[in-house]
Amino acid sequence: MKVTLNLSTSAHTRERVALAWAVPAVVIGLAGLFYLGVSTLRAARDYRDVHRSVAELEERLARMKEHEVALKRDLERPQYRELLRNVQFVNQLIEKKQLTLTDLAARVAKLLPGKVRLNGLTLAQQQDGSYLVRFTLTGQSEEAVENFVGNLEDSSEFKDVTIANQGFEQEGGAAGPVNIACTARYVPEEH
Repeated sequence: MKVTLNLSTSAHTRERVALAWAVPAVVIGLAGLFYLGVSTLRAARDYRDVHRSVAELEERLARMKEHEVALKRDLERPQYRELLRNVQFVNQLIEKKQLTLTDLAARVAKLLPGKVRLNGLTLAQQQDGSYLVRFTLTGQSEEAVENFVGNLEDSSEFKDVTIANQGFEQEGGAAGPVNIACTARYVPEEH
């Protein structure tokens, strides 16, 4: 007769629960491990790209410094020193300039009402260093021209406004456009 003996103990509830959760825990662990591996590879690739970009920029900076040194060496030559002196002289003259006609036209345009058109603008420097400006304008009405003259008188940059000539154009029986010529002394504000 053969006697079989079973020496094992019965499975406890905790052991059964642990065995049931072992498979999902392994799957989740493997997924996390895969994610970390992919993230590590991506970070390594990004680091390599940034390192390559930095190396290229450092190389470019070194070439630019070499080019700067070569240019400075060229400027030390006698013929270039004279050119540099002339350029500095011209730059000083440009810095000393006080007025440009385009700047003046832009300042006058700010004073123009919508129904007034600037036809002519002349500028003459006076002996006292101020500038005399002559305007010729056409307005759709006398009121529009008066608005411009008022704006001109109220401006801190124009003094001694004088109307030199005023004319009305007749269209049929109604009043038409108004032509005016005036002068003012221009005193630019310091900026």
